[in-house]
Amino acid sequence: MNLIRLSVVCAGVAFVVAGCGGRRSNAKVDFSQMGPSINSKRYANLEKIAAKDLKCDEELTPQYLGENQYQMIGCNVEGVYELRCKMGQCSWIPDVRARAEFDLGCSRFELQTSKLDRVTAGVAGCGKRATYRLSTMGRGYSWILNSAVAQDEVPAPVPAPPPVPAPAPADEVPVQTTL
Repeated sequence: MNLIRLSVVCAGVAFVVAGCGGRRSNAKVDFSQMGPSINSKRYANLEKIAAKDLKCDEELTPQYLGENQYQMIGCNVEGVYELRCKMGQCSWIPDVRARAEFDLGCSRFELQTSKLDRVTAGVAGCGKRATYRLSTMGRGYSWILNSAVAQDEVPAPVPAPPPVPAPAPADEVPVQTTL
C-alpha cells in the first residue's frame, strides 16, 4: 500500500515539474525581457489564446513590442495581443485582425492596422477599410465593428498612350524602284 502511495506522489511531482503535463513549455521564455506585467500563468494563457486564434499547434515564438503588447509567431502567421490589467485582474485583448478578417473578407496577411486611440483601431486591406471599438465582454475584451465597411476609392485609370505602329515584317518591305 505504501508503494502505491509513493508511486502516485512521485507521478504527481513529475507532472508538476514537467508543467502539469501540458504540451507547451515556456522554459525558453525570458520573462525579464517580456515587460512588467507578464508571468508564467499569463504567458501560458496568451499561448493558449494565440494558438487557437492563429490555428497553430506548433510552438509559438513571443516577441515583446512594448506597452504590454506581444507578438506571437508560429505556422507562418502572427498575431498581436495586449495585456490589460485593472486592479490586479488582467485580460488579453485579441488581435483586431482576427475579427476584421471576417468583416472585410480578407486574409489577415493583407490587413494593416492603425491604433486610433486606446479603444479604437482602424483596419484596411483588400480595398476596404473599417473602424473597430474595443468592448468589455464579461471578464474579457472583444472588438466590435464601429463603422460601415467602406470601399477604398480606386483612382480613375490613366489613359493608355496611343499604340506605336509596329514595323512591317522584313518580307513585306517594299523594294525601291527607279524610274
